[in-house]
Parts: sequence; structure tokens; C-alpha cells
Amino acid sequence: MQDVHASLARSQPLPKLPGMFFRSLFTVARNDQDEAPATELKANFTAAALNAEHVKAYREAFDGFVSEVPLTLMYCLAQRVHLAQMLGEDFPWPAPGLVHVSNRLEQHAAIALDASFTIHAHIKLPARGPKVSPRRLRPLFTVEFWQADTKVVTCVSEYQVMPKTTGKTNKPREKKKGQLPGEDWQPIGEWSLDTTAGRSYARLSGDFNPIHIHPLLSRWFGFEQPIIHGMYMAGRAQAEIERQHQRPVQAIDVTFKRPVPLPASISLWQQPSSTTDGRYQIFGADDQLQRLEGNYTLTAE
Repeated sequence: MQDVHASLARSQPLPKLPGMFFRSLFTVARNDQDEAPATELKANFTAAALNAEHVKAYREAFDGFVSEVPLTLMYCLAQRVHLAQMLGEDFPWPAPGLVHVSNRLEQHAAIALDASFTIHAHIKLPARGPKVSPRRLRPLFTVEFWQADTKVVTCVSEYQVMPKTTGKTNKPREKKKGQLPGEDWQPIGEWSLDTTAGRSYARLSGDFNPIHIHPLLSRWFGFEQPIIHGMYMAGRAQAEIERQHQRPVQAIDVTFKRPVPLPASISLWQQPSSTTDGRYQIFGADDQLQRLEGNYTLTAE
């Protein structure tokens, strides 16, 4: 408890998204080829209580949540923390264009709607330089949310640093056909996303990363079409899993295997391993290619 109060005295208010988004545009000039060893960055923030109207809008956008405060909603706040740290002088890469490759959220205690947050943030920066493979440029962000003396949620997020392509896209890949999971997997949801889905979720989440917004902007970072936010897909998965089991999710992780270009048709599958744990996968409904996979844990009955 003493450590929590001590860090609170050194915390800064978490900045608002609109101002940070504007400032992030100036980070595109960063030189990410400078050589540097692996290192760590730490920061502490304070944030106001969740907005009840925003929580309601998030729950209604997915339709199916049993949780009063959906766990994936907390990523929206975690991402504000990520962006605040990316704007720091010690973060070496441009903020726009970073691609989210995996995420884990775990709830440790009930989230109070009327309580503010103390936030402890930590980034593991990988070694970088001209001889480091771009695939190894994956900063790992850990964000802990505290209310009073109670840790309520931990979010661990890994990103891939994408090289700028100055508007050039890779040659279209040969279209592949995947295979849906076996008989021990259950289909529990299917939905369609139109070309406006990325912009709609950007307004809901505050994530205006260019790769999700407009074809011209997404092409700057190597995508022929805008791709839907990975955490939109994770939110849909959590909502459908909670609808299926009629119990809140206590922990959920996700690995993003392939981007989902818009428009898209999607199917969700689950494989329960016990009364509280299971796995899930999301596939393209048309090409049957796996798009993401993860694990979930339900609250105890």
C-alpha cells in the first residue's frame, strides 16, 4: 500500500486522446535505425473514473456482454497510456503505424464506476539498430490499473513496429483457402463488417491509427485496405463468449494471426476445456483463414 501511495505522488494526469493523437503525427520523423540496447521505460499516471455513458455505448456496440464493465473496454484506457508513453522522448519509433500483435487482460477485483485510477506503466524496448531484424522490433507494454489500494486490472500488450513504405504496397498475395477447426470446436457467432467499421470503432475507442481509417492512409504503412482494430475483434469475442455462457470473463488473451481487411465476414469458434476455461478462434467466413486465436477464463460460479 505504501508503494502505491508513494507512486501516486509522482504520477501525472493521463492526457486526453485528441491532443495526443495530433502530437503523434509529429513522431513520424523519428529515426528508428539508431542502434541501442534493450531497455525499459516506466511511468505513472492518474485517470478519472470510467464514464458511465461510454461504458453503456461500448456494451451496446457489441451486444452480449454479461460483465458490468467489459474487460476489453479497459484496453481503450490502456491504449491511452501506451500513446502517452510513445510520445515520450525516449520512445524511439513513430506512434502511427504500430501494429498490435497480442494482448492479455486480467481482472483481479471488481471495477468501480465511481472510482478514479492510479496507473503503473512499463515498457520493455527491444534492442534495435540496422542489423536487428524488423521482426524483432516488438515493444511490450504492461499497464496496471489500481483503484485506491486495490489492483483491479492488468493489461499486457505487444506491438510490431512497421516500416514506413512511402505509399507503396506489397504485391497482392495469392489468395489462400484455410480450414475451419475440427469437430471438437463449436461455432458460436458470425457477423459482417462493412467499410465503415474501422471508423465507427475508432470513435468508440479513440484509436485513430491510420491503418484502420482510410485506404490512402493504410497504404502508407503497407496495407492495401484499412484493417479492423484487433481489439474490436477481441471485444466481439468476449461479448459472444459471455452471451454463450451467461457469465463474465475474468481473463482473456488474444494473438492476432492475420489482419482483417474491410469489408469482411467473420466466424467465431470456441473449445471449452473446463467449466471456467476455454479457447477461441476467429476465421474469415469466406476464405476460412484463421485471423486470431486466444484463451479465456470465466468468473467462478
